[in-house]
Amino acid sequence: MVAPSKSIKEEASKPKLKSLKARIQGIKKVMGKIDQTSIREDQMKIGERLRDVKRKCDELRLETQVIARQSAFNRVQLAHALSTTDTWKLRNSRQEADFIIFSTKDININGKQMLV
Repeated sequence: MVAPSKSIKEEASKPKLKSLKARIQGIKKVMGKIDQTSIREDQMKIGERLRDVKRKCDELRLETQVIARQSAFNRVQLAHALSTTDTWKLRNSRQEADFIIFSTKDININGKQMLV
């Protein structure tokens, strides 16, 4: 007995196989769309995070500039206060030193040596 080239089951299952292949293709398309949608959503989330990071970076940059300006201003004020205080202290100490030197000098008045 010679076997037929195609069995009866194969002939009967061809429409089912086509139907199954069509369903598989449909499922693949849906999965591809879902993948694309999830990829787009993820990209949007990442983009939003990057914008947030950039915004925070800009805020930190501005805060740093404000702190740097305030620090420079404080240094100028401190230098001025110290120079004013030092000048005042120097002036007073010089006056006191001059007074002490002047008051402890020996002065000759009419031939008499006096300690002033």
